[in-house]
Amino acid sequence: MPVATGRDAMRYLTLNGKRWLLKEVPRLNADGECDSPMTRGKAIRIASRLRGERRLDVLIHEMMHACNWTIDEEHIAQTAADIARVLWRLGYRHPVLDGKDHGR
Repeated sequence: MPVATGRDAMRYLTLNGKRWLLKEVPRLNADGECDSPMTRGKAIRIASRLRGERRLDVLIHEMMHACNWTIDEEHIAQTAADIARVLWRLGYRHPVLDGKDHGR
């Protein structure tokens, strides 16, 4: 699948049987945002400036919110960071955004 950036960077994900729009947005105050699972037209928004392990961490973090809206923020933050670190060490890289020199 070709990877788009900017306004064209939108895809759909299915998490816990619900459909989410994944958007990479250029102007986002936070690194990521997730709408409530009860929201119509729900979306996960990721700051398009993110690269490397930080991008992976934020993506996992927001998907965890989507999967279980009731988990407290501290648990989500720690778990997402741990999973991102392990995947990064195992060699996960975004095929376009993460060149050799990108990282946290």
